[in-house]
Amino acid sequence: MASMFSVAIPHLNAAERAAAGGCTLEEALVFLRRLSLDDFGLLMISLPNRDYPGLSRLLPAMASEDVQKTWTGASGIDLYRQTSTFARQLENNFTKYIKAPLAGSEILDFGCGYGRILRMMYYYSDPANIWGVDAWDKSLDLCREARLPGKFAQSERVPSTLPVGDQKFDLIFAFSVFTHLAPPAARACLAALRNHIKPRGLFVATIRPIEFWPFIDRVRNTSFTSKMQSDHHRNGFAYLPHAGPEGETYGDITCEIDFLRGHGWRVIGHDRSILDPFQVSVLMQPD
Repeated sequence: MASMFSVAIPHLNAAERAAAGGCTLEEALVFLRRLSLDDFGLLMISLPNRDYPGLSRLLPAMASEDVQKTWTGASGIDLYRQTSTFARQLENNFTKYIKAPLAGSEILDFGCGYGRILRMMYYYSDPANIWGVDAWDKSLDLCREARLPGKFAQSERVPSTLPVGDQKFDLIFAFSVFTHLAPPAARACLAALRNHIKPRGLFVATIRPIEFWPFIDRVRNTSFTSKMQSDHHRNGFAYLPHAGPEGETYGDITCEIDFLRGHGWRVIGHDRSILDPFQVSVLMQPD
């Protein structure tokens, strides 16, 4: 197990003994939450783990390296560093702005993909409190194949409502979702999500800054920077659709923070990590 230090082993062993003895997942999580957040995450990305067969039966398997790279462009420890950093952003900002612990909160991962960040939320809350929603059925298939606990549902690409019933959440996050949505689709998602936040809840959505365009031109050997930055300065956003029909709703977009303001939301701050510099977290609450 990568970089797992001896301080974590007694807690892991206690959780493994409980799992081998037939405890529930929720009971095992009580032991695992005694780990640091990073050690908890290192366990999650190592599963199934032959050193912990009981926990491997209770907890979800990690996505394959191929899936990780296809969905996010990175894998393993390099990707986990970004995942852990975003999880800490969520907890830090929830505590700062909501004035309450994230532990035990009702949480929605909007655009959950294969459950990369959702896996970290078990550190804070039991699966019964956690939802994953995605517009792509393949994402949800991967979550089910990996046996991720919690509640999962497929949304429309341009939703007018979310398939979560009348559920409202303390925390909603959308990581690398609004970085791809065409403006009309983004506005529809903002309105739909507004119906499912608690009055004192927190919504965290990542966006890309204007500095993204020269970076992506270098990576893709393209030359869109001049036009995209001009559009961004003029409109407050710049959208480059993907080829084919999905370009109507899906592509690459940079925008100013104010792009997410309105639709029932007020912006209360932002956050960013140098480990994942082109994902700026916009912090919002219901207006």
